[in-house]
Amino acid sequence: MKGKIGTSTYIFSLFPKKLSKNISDLKLTKEVKSRLKWISYFQKTKNISKTCRYFGISRNTFYKWYKRFQKDGLEGLYDKPKTPKNKRKPDVREKYREIIIKVRQQNPTWSKEKIAHYLKIEKNINVSASTVYRVLKESGLMERTKTIKEEKKRKNRINKKRTKRGLQASKPGDVVQIDVKHLIVDGQTYYQFTAIDKYSRLSYGKVYKTKSSKNAKEFLKELIDRFEFKIKKIQTDNGSEFLGEFHKYLEDIGIEHYYSYPRSPKTNAYVERLIRTIEEELWLIEGLDYSIEELNKRLSRYIRKYNYIRPHQGLRFKTPADIAYGM
Repeated sequence: MKGKIGTSTYIFSLFPKKLSKNISDLKLTKEVKSRLKWISYFQKTKNISKTCRYFGISRNTFYKWYKRFQKDGLEGLYDKPKTPKNKRKPDVREKYREIIIKVRQQNPTWSKEKIAHYLKIEKNINVSASTVYRVLKESGLMERTKTIKEEKKRKNRINKKRTKRGLQASKPGDVVQIDVKHLIVDGQTYYQFTAIDKYSRLSYGKVYKTKSSKNAKEFLKELIDRFEFKIKKIQTDNGSEFLGEFHKYLEDIGIEHYYSYPRSPKTNAYVERLIRTIEEELWLIEGLDYSIEELNKRLSRYIRKYNYIRPHQGLRFKTPADIAYGM
């Protein structure tokens, strides 16, 4: 087509006729085609500033590729590989690779600096920490400590059962919710474990010095003894106290364990409301300035009152004991 300008036109204008036919058959990259256009336009206009403005490039960029073109022809317009032609052979690394790996495997938590120092003092081997790092990285041992922790987590990982809308309860024991509240007493933190039967609202609570899974397990045992009906499902949040020994004990005795979704307090709404009620009707009135033994005495008295005396509007002014035991 007359007046058509394309890559072929640039190539014919830049090279002798004998060569241009062969060059036009070459498969050029997008970048090389662009650089050919810059040079061809410059050869027509003889004006570097105009060429740079027209293509939106800097003078340095144009000079860089024009000089390469003058020196190497079409080959000069290709990007050069960034990797060095001659790579230095890591003689020291290869020489001590085996001993570095052996020390790492025997001491998986040691840093590259510790390994380098140990080799120097104990084995009279002088290697830099960076050499140790490269060997460990190439051998996949740099993240050994992290890998050990991840393997342990994977081993102890629980396939958590969850529910979005909350579990339904049609009789006592169908669903019991458990949660923990922090109590600050003279700068010391205690932990109030609280449980409630979703159907009857029968409740139980106890204060501990720590919120370990061991204490959660002990609380669960006491809870089962206190409630005179069989518990089928336990629902908790995702706290660490509800993993480990607590979860394993539930599996051993055949009670299903459900976890709430993160940032979903409404899933455990019954126990959350009970914790607030205890705070309003007990701790805000009687205070917290007591020993842990006294705190548990006062909490026990309140729980008995809550279960057997206090009318519950949500239960049509009956008590949880009335619903749970038909009193």
